[in-house]
Amino acid sequence: MFTGIDDVDWASMDHAYGDASDVPELLRGLASADAAERETALDGMYGAVHHQGDVYDSTVACVPFLFELVATAGLPGRGEIVELLRSIDGDGRDPEEMDFWSDDEDEYAAWAETLARAESDTRARSGALLDVLADPDPQLRRAVPGALVQLHGDPEDVLTALRRRLAVERDGGVLRALAAAVGELGVRYEDFTGAARVVLDGLLTRGDGPDDPGLRLSALVQLARCSPSGPLPERAVGIALDAMREAAEEGAEAEGDGDGPRGRTPTLISYLRHLKASRRGSVKAPWATDLLGELHRALGDRVAERFSLLEDQLRSPDWGQRREAIDMGGLLLTGWRGPHEESVRLLGEQLRETDHRIVRWAAEELERLYAIGGPAADALAARVAAGPEFLPQARWRETSYGAALCALAAQGDARAVPALVDVLRFGEVPEDLGDWIGRMAPAAAAALAPVLLGRLARIAPGKQPRRTEHLLKAAAATGVAEAVVPALRILRAPVDTARPVLRDAVHALAELGEPAREALPELRRLARDGETHLRVHAAAALWSAGRETEAVLPVLSLGLTADHWSGRVDALRLIARMGTEAAGLLPELRRLVASPEENGGWVAGALATALWEAGRDEDESLPVLLRAWSAHVDNRPDVAGVWARMGTAARSAVPVVREELATVRRHNNTGGTGRIRYRCADDELLLRHGRALLESCDG
Repeated sequence: MFTGIDDVDWASMDHAYGDASDVPELLRGLASADAAERETALDGMYGAVHHQGDVYDSTVACVPFLFELVATAGLPGRGEIVELLRSIDGDGRDPEEMDFWSDDEDEYAAWAETLARAESDTRARSGALLDVLADPDPQLRRAVPGALVQLHGDPEDVLTALRRRLAVERDGGVLRALAAAVGELGVRYEDFTGAARVVLDGLLTRGDGPDDPGLRLSALVQLARCSPSGPLPERAVGIALDAMREAAEEGAEAEGDGDGPRGRTPTLISYLRHLKASRRGSVKAPWATDLLGELHRALGDRVAERFSLLEDQLRSPDWGQRREAIDMGGLLLTGWRGPHEESVRLLGEQLRETDHRIVRWAAEELERLYAIGGPAADALAARVAAGPEFLPQARWRETSYGAALCALAAQGDARAVPALVDVLRFGEVPEDLGDWIGRMAPAAAAALAPVLLGRLARIAPGKQPRRTEHLLKAAAATGVAEAVVPALRILRAPVDTARPVLRDAVHALAELGEPAREALPELRRLARDGETHLRVHAAAALWSAGRETEAVLPVLSLGLTADHWSGRVDALRLIARMGTEAAGLLPELRRLVASPEENGGWVAGALATALWEAGRDEDESLPVLLRAWSAHVDNRPDVAGVWARMGTAARSAVPVVREELATVRRHNNTGGTGRIRYRCADDELLLRHGRALLESCDG
């Protein structure tokens, strides 16, 4: 083993922490009989030789020795070495899309050449992986199929080898890895998609091997990946649900890492391994939970199947499947339009669990889903009515009770008010509190005013700016006239008041409207002499409180020429609120329309809305609104709102609206995965406006 390793001039090479003279010791550590020593060596390889995915000359020099280790019969830990080789290869990475630390062209060329050598060397030796596809070590057998698809240059040879192994393999984890590799091959190579589908179809009804639910589920995932918009097998969702139930009943199969029990080592790899094990240890069949997530992603826009799958997951007795369902439900419900009512109701049912983690996770998703959260409202209210598990604390939002309360309040539900009064006496003030209150009926909102105003009275002007911001916004949202007092106190404070606090006070006065007339002198001063960022906000409050159009229009004229797009948007939004009272600014709005470099993105949406509200000229506004619709997806709810108000005059917009409403993805779904969530409330608004337009034009 390691023939020629001492002939390599390691000291002349580099890795992340200097010269590579310690690399031979790391490589020999990978061959140790001691598991802890191997793990320490592997951590060193990732930490120095392949630091954060970087490739050095020493990394390339390691490749032949790593393949030699993989080929060494009986050596434990070879599956992890295969994964290291896959990472070194880079899987088709493009140097031009990667960050490089130097502007020197020669250094860049040398770095790109190193990356190319890493890829060519790993792929040139990948044929050796075919020889270990039947190795006695199941951990290695699980790692090899995916590596072959990535590294080997002949997909026909790889598919043949995978099919042969599928015919004799009996380890559940390896079978799933083989199915995943067949699917990946079909995705990567269009000419082999059909052949891959044939293999995967056969796995769904496999008659010559074990009736493995994981194999069927894995095959279904890969079939969906191979045909992202094509037909799925008959009873596809039923197959998945049957596999889920069988997995829950059978429990997790023994799938160690082929290395026996392993203790902890002072390495990042050890920490991550134990973290993963601790989460998976409470799940009956962790592989099923993982595959369900993959199946959701593979199903993509097949919303009927995805919602059916999600509903069954949420009913599962298996903790892990429900945990995955809650997480996936947040992504699906915020990102896709579909039959969501039952899924939302089942999310609410999770709040009846005794496990506080399940309650908190479900409530956190429901808070984001407030616009469609009605089917879960009663379950949320019941959880809040049951009271906190312990006395409310300053950080009450981090409890399961607090999460349920936030979700209920986010819907504007009056049943949240008594509990909010209780926790807001001294606890954390949520950033979104003002938005929640704005969705409440006036009487429910007013009931929160005393506690909010009491807390504001105890904060000196300019102090605790973040808390002041949230309290001012919330107090203004209650609509009570007394909310003017703390805002006015800030405006009349010494001139060294922090800018954000001053801005927040002006926003609060603009929200309050007529009751803020007492502040008109201060607002006139700020609109006339204040700093640029404050003048438009002060003008908004002036118009809201006193309808002082003559004082406001010059400020807005200046705002329309702001250097930063956000300043122009602020001015345009106020013009839209003023409507025809801002008609004197129409020439300046038309100038902006004629300057594409100044009205892109969000500015285009605000400009189109302002042009319509100020001029009410359909012929002039429609082309601008259509441009705004295309300029940025976030403009669409407001643009659709204008068209809905236009009614039949906006008939020319019907085709684009009809096309949008026929799409299963929400308008702001950018295709992200993981923990990303979309603003489904904006999309629900777009849907309402779009349907109103179609109804008026089709009726």
